[in-house]
Amino acid sequence: MTNDMALLQEQFRANPYAYFDQFRDNPIETVDFLGFRTNVATGYKEVEAILKDPRFIREWRKVAPSEQVIEPPKRVQPVVYLMTNMMLFRDAPDHTRLRSLVNKAFTPRMVERLRPQIEETADDLIERMKQNNEHELIRDFSYYLPVVVIAELIGVPREDREYFRKWADAFVRFIDFDADYERMEMVADDIRDSAEYFRSLIQKRRVDPREDLISGLIQVEEAGDSLNEDEMVATCLLLMIAGHETTVNLITNGFYLLMKHPEQLALLKADPSLVPNAVEETLRYEPPVLFTSRIASDDMEMFGKELKKSQEVMVLLGAANRDPRVFNDSNTFDITRKNIKHLSFASGPHFCLGAPLARLEGQIALEKLVTRLQNPTLLQEPEWRDNIIFRGFKTLHINAGVI
Repeated sequence: MTNDMALLQEQFRANPYAYFDQFRDNPIETVDFLGFRTNVATGYKEVEAILKDPRFIREWRKVAPSEQVIEPPKRVQPVVYLMTNMMLFRDAPDHTRLRSLVNKAFTPRMVERLRPQIEETADDLIERMKQNNEHELIRDFSYYLPVVVIAELIGVPREDREYFRKWADAFVRFIDFDADYERMEMVADDIRDSAEYFRSLIQKRRVDPREDLISGLIQVEEAGDSLNEDEMVATCLLLMIAGHETTVNLITNGFYLLMKHPEQLALLKADPSLVPNAVEETLRYEPPVLFTSRIASDDMEMFGKELKKSQEVMVLLGAANRDPRVFNDSNTFDITRKNIKHLSFASGPHFCLGAPLARLEGQIALEKLVTRLQNPTLLQEPEWRDNIIFRGFKTLHINAGVI
């Protein structure tokens, strides 16, 4: 990476929204985006339309000219194959098939049954924080809460959950916007380890089934539905990562924003019924995922822009969430904002499967932190993680009494 590119990415991480604003002149335009020539969509209407339009797909190889398809290095190929089995990177009918098999575990009714466990876990974590007044919020709270919940849901034993952070870090680095083969090779071993772990756990659940998602997927497979073990492994890995990586960011970003906006924190303390709205405003204002992408499946025109088959469009969720045509004072963090219809969970067929669970965890986490941490203050301004797509802090050091 050149020095200029490194500086550009550093500036982007510091304030991606100012960077997005320079592309607002046209609904969809071809620009130099973080050093890459590509198409971007920034407006709320345009982003939502692309996410819902079946002509835009995820599987680039389906439409790419053969001369543009370059096989990855051998060391990376097993991980690329693993990714191709994830519903996140599939299109209908495979995406529809995989999603329908997992969807039952994430219905609002099923998620609501997890509330007592989430509340108990949050309370336990905060009790441990009573030992002193200085805390690293991610290590002490934000990371463990969603890990415990998603691990329990999938069926990962308690003693194995320590691996999650390492595997998740490897995954997000592998799929980040500027990831090249050199970086992919650096983290490929960790991702392969995670896949082998889940393959082994699936074998154990075949012999000793439990009340968990893995056992449920095995039952589906054995009943003759179209699900193979590679897809099962990929699904477990995706749920493990998506089920905690983004929620860690949601919780941490939300509490950081409240500390940076003490008048909003005071409002929330005075009226806890604002907690759900505070979660939605956090998702709008500082989303855990800043952008995604789609591929044109054929030549088309979209909002006056001619797109060729196999061309990519960067769908800027973080920009759409601050579209001034949709949100008044869009750059203001306001937990009393009405009708917050953000796109942080995407839209269309790839709308986030875990949205109900993320919302519930975020609401419980913020309510517990706001009511039980007294006079929270930043000990130092946190650094953003070295990711382009994912928006979260490396650490968040605070001072607060605990009741």
